[in-house]
Amino acid sequence: MEQTPGTSKALLGAVIGMGLLIVAGTVTLVGVIIHRMNAGPAHPALSAHIPLQDAPHTALSLPAGTRLISMTRVEDNLLALHVSENGHEKVLLWRISTQSLLPGLDLPQ
Repeated sequence: MEQTPGTSKALLGAVIGMGLLIVAGTVTLVGVIIHRMNAGPAHPALSAHIPLQDAPHTALSLPAGTRLISMTRVEDNLLALHVSENGHEKVLLWRISTQSLLPGLDLPQ
């Protein structure tokens, strides 16, 4: 290969080396993207049969003076209820199929 006047061998070597680094970086980036696409989700997905939307609405009776703060699904048939009963907070477990309240946790104040 013939060099033009004023072009040093070091500069030509540096340009070729940077070109090789660009190609290697692009191949590595594409490989990482393909690997992550095939790896699947990092967290396990919820089961496909979550019957919360189509479940019949049932009434839950809490003691008088009890206020529902939040509700979280534990299992398909079990909800955790965060309630405040006269200023004292606790977590109750509600089994939907039997419509029964199970004892839960008393939260420290």
